[in-house]
Amino acid sequence: MAGEFVSWRDYEGLAGASAGLPDGGVIGGLSSADDVSALNKALTAGADINNPGATAGEGFPLRVESLDSTLFNVSYRAKDCAFYRSLYKDAAYNTIEEFNQLNSYGEGNAVWMAEGDLPTEDDSTYTRNYTKIKFMGVSRRVTHVMSLMRAAHGDAVARETVNGTLFLLRQLERSLFDGDDDLNPVQIDGLEKLLTKAWGDTALDDGIRSGYEDDNVIDLRGKPLTEDHIADMTERLIAEPNYGAPTDLWLPTGPVKDLSKIMYPKERYDLPAPNNGMAGIAISGIATPFGNIKLNPDIFIPDSTLASDSAVGKSALRPSAPTVATPTSPAYSGSNTTYWSSSDAGTYVYKIVACNRYGKSAPTTSASIAVSASDQVSMTVTDGGGDTAWYEVYRTAAGGAASTARFLFKVAKSGASQTIVDLNRFLPNCSKGYMLTQTSEVLKIKQLAPFSKIPLATIDTSVRWMQVLYLALQVQAPKKNGMFINVGKLETGAYA
Repeated sequence: MAGEFVSWRDYEGLAGASAGLPDGGVIGGLSSADDVSALNKALTAGADINNPGATAGEGFPLRVESLDSTLFNVSYRAKDCAFYRSLYKDAAYNTIEEFNQLNSYGEGNAVWMAEGDLPTEDDSTYTRNYTKIKFMGVSRRVTHVMSLMRAAHGDAVARETVNGTLFLLRQLERSLFDGDDDLNPVQIDGLEKLLTKAWGDTALDDGIRSGYEDDNVIDLRGKPLTEDHIADMTERLIAEPNYGAPTDLWLPTGPVKDLSKIMYPKERYDLPAPNNGMAGIAISGIATPFGNIKLNPDIFIPDSTLASDSAVGKSALRPSAPTVATPTSPAYSGSNTTYWSSSDAGTYVYKIVACNRYGKSAPTTSASIAVSASDQVSMTVTDGGGDTAWYEVYRTAAGGAASTARFLFKVAKSGASQTIVDLNRFLPNCSKGYMLTQTSEVLKIKQLAPFSKIPLATIDTSVRWMQVLYLALQVQAPKKNGMFINVGKLETGAYA
């Protein structure tokens, strides 16, 4: 036999030489190539995934299923909902939670006086404000038979209860940033709505709240976030009249990554030499002249994403796609500011998505529109039906294909037909960041009911329950917080 391989040819000619063996001259019971080829009819295990049924020679029915005992989670984890976990939780006792604000110790400056004078009278200023508790929940069901089985990864009801909790956590984490009950009346107001409404509650010509024009907002206009911007925002928040003490900056993962890329090559301090071959720098905070700011990347901060190609949600409940007329770009003549500059001149395509609390329509793509400096873009949008509550507006970069349109802003539905105006206040493919004075005296969650599981009536052979949470985000001192808008991406690596 040559090498380590055996074939029927290795046995040729051996039958006659072994005639004296007990089996009558056959070695191993094989005397010809035909006998060897009969081995192919032996029982085989195979590598089938689905049972092929009763087939001669198939050993699938005898194979014991080898299922890994670990359930591998390919989705997010509870620790990814970091903002909710970080907030102070305070008990609520009513569906309307009121609080008082001390706005000033006095309004005048007349404190100096002549000898023997009566000091000028002055008064403090107070405001009573309130927060509405909102309600969220999900229903789950497991059949009675499934609840009795020995499931691969533990009790099915317990597993679905955990899954329901994580599902609610994801929705809550996103709403804590971008929730808006002007668009969805049953939703909580998120951080962005509460801050911008407090900073400026006037709806400007383009429907964007005037709070984005406040000094507490830094507009990067597509440039990446740097430590200089963070220091500038910190100085604004601690100064008069804000009197803040910022501690935390909440960002999508992209700007946090870019900060590490920006700061590593600057070498403004002694960088550690590579240790065990590990080079690079991980930025977990920024030291400013006014205190340290902790960086908190959050995967659920709403970013400028692409529009889904198809509708989202149950077809009977979600709105239908709207109709969008050909956009126009007249010169702007309103009272607001247009952010269309000469560097923005170009041709753009929009997508409009109709939304309600049950889902979203498929996007409607507009015709292309050429825009020049000092213009506005006006689009007449007609409701397609299905109880639309608001519209999401998406836009390409200059000269970009329609498939590259990314989220810009939301606007409430105001009638069967309405004009949506884009003054380029927000840029596509950019994100936002929130610098917070994160103490219980500045912002917290008012919680009427923590995560609760409520059994439902048995109406069939299923175990049904609902999981609910009653709460609201409360910001007692809005001016002690700030926002970054239009945070761009550093054009290195994958984005070069």
